[in-house]
Amino acid sequence: MAKFLQNFRKIAALTVAMLAVGLSVNAQTWYILGEYIWSPPNPQGTFEVYQTTGETVTIEGLDYTSVYENNALKAAYRNDGNQVYIRWRIENVWFDEILAYDYDLEEGDFFNDDDEHPMMVTEVSTIIDHNGMERKKIEFSFVGLPDETEYWIEGVGSSRGFLYSGIYQPTDEGAIFHLLCYHVGENLIYTNPVYNTCDVDEVAENMVNNGLSIYPNPAKEIINILNDNNLTVSSVEIIDLTGRVVLSTEKTDNINIAELPEGQYFVRINGETSIVKKLFITK
Repeated sequence: MAKFLQNFRKIAALTVAMLAVGLSVNAQTWYILGEYIWSPPNPQGTFEVYQTTGETVTIEGLDYTSVYENNALKAAYRNDGNQVYIRWRIENVWFDEILAYDYDLEEGDFFNDDDEHPMMVTEVSTIIDHNGMERKKIEFSFVGLPDETEYWIEGVGSSRGFLYSGIYQPTDEGAIFHLLCYHVGENLIYTNPVYNTCDVDEVAENMVNNGLSIYPNPAKEIINILNDNNLTVSSVEIIDLTGRVVLSTEKTDNINIAELPEGQYFVRINGETSIVKKLFITK
């Protein structure tokens, strides 16, 4: 927590210029982990991204809320009922708005029908945020991409970060994004259960070699946790890409994963600290 507060103060200092142009004290902020999955520029590296709302801007007669990414004006959005529309800003040019979220969707509905791989709603449920408020959760798979999933939390946005809804492919630099948490002002509203932290540095540290590893990986039926540094391990949780814990055990050897579908998972190893590793299951 102390490390997160240090990061929060650092980020707050960087946003002074934004405050000067009318950023509300109740601005929304999404803290996001960026991860390079190929080079260039930094193979297998991680980096911090934060998206913060700013002043109101009027475009073609419609009022939008501006969105900054790491202090650069990146986009703007507006709400129309349960739909959210986004305009991207590239080289000082505002592009046509796109429908980024539709919180009226129900199980079996499709989104981005004109895309190469539309999103299909696989489950609709309810979560309770850190303030005790119920929020709709919509889970998706991508048609033709069985290992790609995403979820939305109503009023929060995508598990990939607010601006990256429906973006299933890495950027040109090979980067993908993972939402860590969402704030309104200094009030924490939602934390991604996979990482359970707002601290990008902590997540990045836990992704490097710390004496804990999973083998085999990819795996089919059994995995083991290799613990070279004899760290205390109290439990092991396997989490799918929607943040759901699909297996929990106190074992570190011969963990049976045979019943889990093929795809990518996160393994959270709990002990002195929570360490997250990636797991690929093949059949």
